[in-house]
Amino acid sequence: MDSEFEKSRIEKLKRSLYSRNEKVVPKEHRTPVHSVESDVPTNWGERPNFQFSEKEIMQTNNSFFNKFFVTSIIFFVISLLIAGFIFFGGINMISSNNLDIKVIGSSSISSGEELDLGLSIVNQNRADLEAVSLTIIYPDGTRSVDASAKTLTRDKVDIGTIAQGQSKDHTVRVAVFGEKDAVKTFTFSVDYKLKGSNATFTKDKTYDVLIGSSPILLNVDYPKEVNSGKDVALSVSITSNSSSVVQNVLVKVEYPYGFTYTDSSMKPLRDNNVWSIGDLKNGDKKTFTISGNIVGQNLEDRTFRVSVGTQSSDPTKDFDVSLAASTITMGIRKSFFDLSADAQNGNVASIGLPNPITIKWQNTLPDKIVNSKIQAFISGDAFDKNSVNATGGGYYDSYSKSVSWDKTTVGDLTEISPGDSGQLQLSFASLADPMQMRSIKNPHMDVHIVMTGSRSGSVTEDVSSTADVTLKVESTIGLTAKSYREVGPFANTGPIPPRAEKESTYTVTWTLTDTSNDLKDGVVLATLPAGVVWKGETSPTSERISYNPDTRQVLWSVGTVTAGTGFTYSPRAVSFKVGITPNVKQVGSVVSLISETSVTATDTYTLTSLKARAPVVTTQYSDPNFKSNNDIVGK
Repeated sequence: MDSEFEKSRIEKLKRSLYSRNEKVVPKEHRTPVHSVESDVPTNWGERPNFQFSEKEIMQTNNSFFNKFFVTSIIFFVISLLIAGFIFFGGINMISSNNLDIKVIGSSSISSGEELDLGLSIVNQNRADLEAVSLTIIYPDGTRSVDASAKTLTRDKVDIGTIAQGQSKDHTVRVAVFGEKDAVKTFTFSVDYKLKGSNATFTKDKTYDVLIGSSPILLNVDYPKEVNSGKDVALSVSITSNSSSVVQNVLVKVEYPYGFTYTDSSMKPLRDNNVWSIGDLKNGDKKTFTISGNIVGQNLEDRTFRVSVGTQSSDPTKDFDVSLAASTITMGIRKSFFDLSADAQNGNVASIGLPNPITIKWQNTLPDKIVNSKIQAFISGDAFDKNSVNATGGGYYDSYSKSVSWDKTTVGDLTEISPGDSGQLQLSFASLADPMQMRSIKNPHMDVHIVMTGSRSGSVTEDVSSTADVTLKVESTIGLTAKSYREVGPFANTGPIPPRAEKESTYTVTWTLTDTSNDLKDGVVLATLPAGVVWKGETSPTSERISYNPDTRQVLWSVGTVTAGTGFTYSPRAVSFKVGITPNVKQVGSVVSLISETSVTATDTYTLTSLKARAPVVTTQYSDPNFKSNNDIVGK
């Protein structure tokens, strides 16, 4: 309506301007203006005097500049006071120093294991943060934990607004792969804006995670010494040590100079040195053999490097991430004895137990060999030099850690005709004290046997042959089971000593230790006797402990146990709560709370099964304030 009124007025004005007759457009009615009388002076008054003396001018100027200077000082002092108040008081101060990124999670995991990181973005500023976003830069070898298992490099998460004094949380769940002892670094960047500003501010934080164990166990069996020009074989074994599936596994072998590939039990993917293993689930093992011919001079060494990783999508790269690597060295030697050494217990030794070694030889030459001598040099970080015994009159030199046989102690070594053979035995043990073994990772003992003699016949020369045996020492797993009343994570109730037909609750704690090798697939198991009730309280919540009411079994799925647990590192322990209501027939006796406890686990170094047991846990609890008869059921 207003626009139509204005348009009407304009049309009237146009007709009035262009019309020869003023009456075409009636004039608007105007309010009459009345005259107002006012008393106004009729002159300007006396003429002012603009003549100033020099003194008056100086005084005027000095007064102005003095006032300006004083005003400036006052302004500067006030500004300093305000700035200091803001700086030290933090009033309305916005700073990235007042924004904190807290990361809670494990600092060490097994490669391929799921990693949970809890992020908390805390706004300690005196203003709200708007348009907050979190950028996560993942380290190499990071994958999603969903079925796709895709490779992760960077993620951006919209957080929104974080009010002053408030925080926002975010959880990162990924699987991280890498070689053992590798450090993986996560970078977290928080971008945010302030109300009324288009500027973007950033706060960064990094978080390191140590790869405690590899998801792939790589073992290469090979001859330590070979004859030049002879065929040799390498047996490569890959075992999954990961709780999740390791996908698209590749093996690459880098050959030394003088080695010629001839065949393998598995078809190579390319270049006769890369093999595709496929996907490996936990415990899966794949073994294949590589055959070839090696040439070199006597006493030369040839080095092979075997690497295992996940296949890269980049055609210019072999691995997306390297998971394990091994370097092996073969010595090229002349050999005239068919010398061998075999361990009676296989290539695995138990702590403190003797390990018989049988040494066999045969003359493969067409000539006699005279004045032969056999020496066995024993070494290794777990070897107990006081444990050596030798048959056939062998002499043990503890200084050089060697056993020697010659023609003075073994008559057969005086002269060995073509095709003649013989054998000897020695035995030794590892250190028996677990406390001594705790600082040794993957302990082993090695025997290097050298047989020498003089060839007689058409050709006269000194000949020699060697053989080697390596014994891997399996770890020792320890298990304790105890009951408590006032010690532990739970509050227990009921009478002490326990009374018939009255319930008393106890805390049962299992503790695991492991000396020298990493363990996997650990399981602890016990049974609740009749009359004992499972209370459903366990600690810590990160451990997987369960109770089966049908079998009355308590099961702790330990999983992986790191070497040195309980020695170099804290022991693994879990606690759970049980209750018991003794009956009248149990008055005057000590009552069992759980049965004998057993633990089983697989040694990842020796691949042997380890077992241990703990005795029955009773009402005789282990609190420091335990008093005699506190465990005996009363009326």
